[in-house]
Amino acid sequence: MNKFLLATLALSVFPVLGGVPNRAVANPSYTIAQTTSAPQISSFSVESVDDLSPGRELVFSLEGTPKSKVTMSIGTVASNIPMREVRSGYYEARYTIRSQDRITDQTAIQANLQQGNRGATARLQEPLIARENTQDSTNRALSIEQFTAKTVDNFEPGTELVFMLDGTPKANATYSIDGVTYDQPMREVSEGRYEGRYVIRRQDAFPSSGVQVTASLEKGERTVRARLDRDLVASNSSSSSSTELPLEIVSPNNNSEINGTVEVVGKSAPNSTVTINVTAQNNLVGVVGVNRNVFSKTVQADGQGNFSFSFKPSNILPGTRYEISLNATKGTQTNEETLVLVQR
Repeated sequence: MNKFLLATLALSVFPVLGGVPNRAVANPSYTIAQTTSAPQISSFSVESVDDLSPGRELVFSLEGTPKSKVTMSIGTVASNIPMREVRSGYYEARYTIRSQDRITDQTAIQANLQQGNRGATARLQEPLIARENTQDSTNRALSIEQFTAKTVDNFEPGTELVFMLDGTPKANATYSIDGVTYDQPMREVSEGRYEGRYVIRRQDAFPSSGVQVTASLEKGERTVRARLDRDLVASNSSSSSSTELPLEIVSPNNNSEINGTVEVVGKSAPNSTVTINVTAQNNLVGVVGVNRNVFSKTVQADGQGNFSFSFKPSNILPGTRYEISLNATKGTQTNEETLVLVQR
């Protein structure tokens, strides 16, 4: 009886044990199918440019995991700039430098690729400016071509003094008014064109005549200086009128409403140089006087003194006020005019 039971148990147990090895073998294809690789960025590059002046377009390219959300940031200037997938795994973004942007070759630029809850980041390692142009810029002689100012009637408190300097681009420019203020920064409003403004305070002690104003231009370890090329206070003598340069805005009329591209036509002395700066002012709810520089250019009048230029407003908010400052120079002669236009 015991032998019969043992034989029966052996027959029932051995098939089960024989099947165990087959069931314990893992299916390798199943395991591989469940494994997904982390998103990655293969490359992040930029098309180098000659300079980083306003209006210059920067083109960025990125290669990485397809069908991802990709954005990039340019220092503190701009963030969350979308990069579009132009073909599988290849993304592109374009950014046009604005006049208020402060972008240099050392600005940190970073890309972020996101897929689901996983992502990858990459920092731009390439220079924005072509190396040969960077070398040329370094070797270029540091110089100030002109340091001038808009004349005023007097030195009363509240009067604004406007200084302009033409010189080597991408340098640090400052001005000093002897006995009043020193090392005031000047902003580069266009390539090689710097501007500084000072509002006279009640406590400022300006001399009645002969104010000494000096500009400094610094780049690296080099510095050059220049004296203001004129008196700040306009002369009341009749001889001053003979040196005033003609400057007239032919069209459009002052305080005209505009819509779309604006063309300004003017007239000055033959072959004179006219510098244009356009600022926009928005009056938003809760915000008063949001000023932006939207256009800067220097043109030369033809042999008959005619000149023209055009600009397209980037902000089409109705009621936006555009102030166009024109400064004409020829030799020691100068004149200025202001045109105000309103967005329809």
